[in-house]
Amino acid sequence: MWRRWSVLATIAVSVFGIQTAHAADTSNNPAETAEVTVTGEAPDSLTSASPEESAKQKTQVPGAFTVRTSDDMKLGRASNFEDLLQRTPGVFLQSENGAEVSKISIRGSGITSEGEPLGVMFLLDGLNFNQGDGESVLEDFDVAALSHAEVFRGADALKYGALTLGGAINLVPFTGYDAAPFQVRLEGGSYGFFRGDMSGGAVQGKFDEFAAIGFRAREGFREHSRENTEILFDDLGYKFNDQVENRFYLTLDRTNRNLPGGLTKSEMEDDPSQANPLAIAQDWNKELSNVRLADKLSIRTDEIQLDVGAYWFHHDIENRGFSSPDFREGIEQFYSDNFGGTLNFVSRHELFGQRNILTIGLSPQYEAEPTQNYENIFGHTGATTARGEGSSINVPAYLEDQLYLTPRLSILAGAQAIFAERHFKDEFVSDAEGSQSNRQDFWGFNPKLGAIYEINRKTQAFVNVSRSWQPPSIDNLVDFDEGPTSSVVYTPLSPQHAWTIEVGTRGEYSRFEWELSLYRSWFRNELLEVNDVFGNDIGTRNVPRTNHQGIEASLEVELLRDILVPKQSNRTGDRLSLDQSYTLNDFHFDQNAVDGDNRLPGIPVHVYEAQLLYQSPSGFYAGPNLQCNLSRYPVDEANTLFADSYVLLGFRAGFRRTNGFSVFLDCRNLTNQRYASSVDVIADARTELNPEIFHPGDGRSFYGGVSWSW
Repeated sequence: MWRRWSVLATIAVSVFGIQTAHAADTSNNPAETAEVTVTGEAPDSLTSASPEESAKQKTQVPGAFTVRTSDDMKLGRASNFEDLLQRTPGVFLQSENGAEVSKISIRGSGITSEGEPLGVMFLLDGLNFNQGDGESVLEDFDVAALSHAEVFRGADALKYGALTLGGAINLVPFTGYDAAPFQVRLEGGSYGFFRGDMSGGAVQGKFDEFAAIGFRAREGFREHSRENTEILFDDLGYKFNDQVENRFYLTLDRTNRNLPGGLTKSEMEDDPSQANPLAIAQDWNKELSNVRLADKLSIRTDEIQLDVGAYWFHHDIENRGFSSPDFREGIEQFYSDNFGGTLNFVSRHELFGQRNILTIGLSPQYEAEPTQNYENIFGHTGATTARGEGSSINVPAYLEDQLYLTPRLSILAGAQAIFAERHFKDEFVSDAEGSQSNRQDFWGFNPKLGAIYEINRKTQAFVNVSRSWQPPSIDNLVDFDEGPTSSVVYTPLSPQHAWTIEVGTRGEYSRFEWELSLYRSWFRNELLEVNDVFGNDIGTRNVPRTNHQGIEASLEVELLRDILVPKQSNRTGDRLSLDQSYTLNDFHFDQNAVDGDNRLPGIPVHVYEAQLLYQSPSGFYAGPNLQCNLSRYPVDEANTLFADSYVLLGFRAGFRRTNGFSVFLDCRNLTNQRYASSVDVIADARTELNPEIFHPGDGRSFYGGVSWSW
């Protein structure tokens, strides 16, 4: 484990080095120079796309795709993925403690997984950030170091090696080309929240560098939810020439977080700030550290694009949780080493005299994960209850061709072939279950066919049909059972797969900008986790048939222009805009032997988010916002217990400048709603009475901050 000050010292040296390089680059200039007129575009990174370059993909993606920049996030608190991905249609995030995201779902993929969510692939500049078995550790990301995020929902993520229905989120960090030379930001607020980050970027000759440090501390809305996190991120690029660039990435992070545990519904309604008594007695906690090294080489010409990358990262994690004679998972200690790479080739040579884009990709990955469990004796390790080693291999290969039949109409056909292996070696075979060692090999094949029609330069309509395929993770396969002989059990599972059809449109017209996607997925063998009455994961099973369908929509409208400040020749006027998104999550069992056609539990059905914002050219902004779960939703598969609907009212105001000081105020849950921000899914609340599975969201809270950029 690293200590806070060693991390702070390391990043301070990095940022100081950037500033020194920037100063050296300018201090050697003569005091007086002749006036020179320069034309042309500013240089950009070849390995890391700008927001404008990412947005151009809309004309080539026959499916749901959103670019979310960090600019909007920094109008208020900029702490985690909920802040970054707000109002992104189709993306639903849940938090068990208000500090970090514990669940993320797109189109219901990974709907019941938590802790290390499974169902969405995360990448950094196209390099995989997930562990080898598909799970992700979201604490490893510093959202303040990100320029923007590309959200690929559905089949368009297959080219990254995504093995999920939900898709992929590609995170694009700042580089020396687009970062401020120096920036510092401090935030503070309710429940002992304090966060700071310092960053800087510079270009000198063929080198560019960006470095950032962030730290976050929080006492928490609930008892026993104190948290502190430190993250260091650095990327260093070297441009051999205008067509070839290499970039090296370093990430270090450490988190120590107390876990307050779940409550019954009545306990949450009576006092949402309380912790589960056992969480205090057994000192439930998550502590992790991570180091990640990666390198990417990119070649860009008018005809071809080649990206070659490799990475290694190491997780060291301790989860201190529930322990009893009938459930002995207790304290889990494990580390995970991941090795992988990517090879992605794009050709833009014409085919049959027509514009054509051919893509070929390969992204292998290997993970080794030794694990040991102990009894939790009032927060201290007791006797060993399990010990083993899991390993995972994923080798997805991808081929896609997009042919433009006319300048406006293109047809895309592609396929993904995958080999995956999951291997568990039981090294603690003296328990009642005996050896649980097992190995499973999986083969998958995912075709897709799509079309995109450009109605005009800014508006497209699209349709696609695709197959998705996802193998189980090690945590899906290996879990503690319940009872007097509670121990680790390996449960063989099949991969889940689904056929999906999607239609939609996106575009801009006058004062309107929109995205709209409608989809339906027919699942077979969906992997669904279930918990016990205490919220403990007691296993994953394949559900023979389920159906997922939904709507993902966003609409931004410029309601008024030049209200108080008229437009002038050298600047725009003020504006009032309404940015809103709506997501329908309509997921059901299909003629299930036990649950019939019940709704799949654990995720709101109707989600609406909106922000009304006034912005002045002077930098002032202000406006209210809403986060709404419009109807109750089930938390058990029998559909007998429900989480209630809620409306969270917020307000933002501030003054932002590109250079110099900026300030903000971010008010959340102003009506002090009591609601569940996350739930642990159970089988049947009629037989599991008063389940402790509700995780309350934060109460009324206020955040403020200042930043200075140079």
